[in-house]
Amino acid sequence: MLKYVISSLFVSVLSVSQASAADKIKMYFNNEELTKVIEIYSKATGQKFIIDPGVRGKISIYNQEALEPTEAFNHLSIALATNGFAISKQNDVMVVKSARNVQRDLIEVSSEVPAISPQRMYTWVATLKHVSVLDLNRDLRILPSRDGEMNVNAAANQIIFTDWATNLNRIAEILKAVDKPVDPATKKLVDASRRHHGPSNGPAHKGPAPKHDEAGKAPEKQ
Repeated sequence: MLKYVISSLFVSVLSVSQASAADKIKMYFNNEELTKVIEIYSKATGQKFIIDPGVRGKISIYNQEALEPTEAFNHLSIALATNGFAISKQNDVMVVKSARNVQRDLIEVSSEVPAISPQRMYTWVATLKHVSVLDLNRDLRILPSRDGEMNVNAAANQIIFTDWATNLNRIAEILKAVDKPVDPATKKLVDASRRHHGPSNGPAHKGPAPKHDEAGKAPEKQ
């Protein structure tokens, strides 16, 4: 009886060890096809994927240790983003498309800055408290990535960014540093300076004014 109990315990421990090992995924790939990496992850986790025909390319992921599914998904999302592809979740299915096309799908929209991982396309609505979006509009145009875009809602003093989660976190830090209360005296000086140095009615004349003869005509050039 004791032998049976010990044997049963050993089998139970072995089963738990095997289950624990199965929960982790080995993410080690050398110049592997993207679709193959997605297939391996799908088989290991049971996650459903739909892959757009345009998803092509190869990636290398060098990680000697097996990863938890969440961390493995982070690796997969970064690998796809490196090739310009993103994942959007639609019900219980992960859809993989080009990042530009994913923007038109059901991606997350929020006024909160997204978590930095997993890497994904995300729409963030930023509302400025102290600075006018119209004053920053031109300068902020350089901030979105090649796959991102931004639009301005001047009426609500909002900027709408759609971009990678990592880049949105960078933009959020920049806006945090820029969107500060302006000292009233400084604002008054800036406004006065803008009015004073506004566009003139015509081109400025450089150099001394030409001399005129008694008839009021400028002498002809020799």
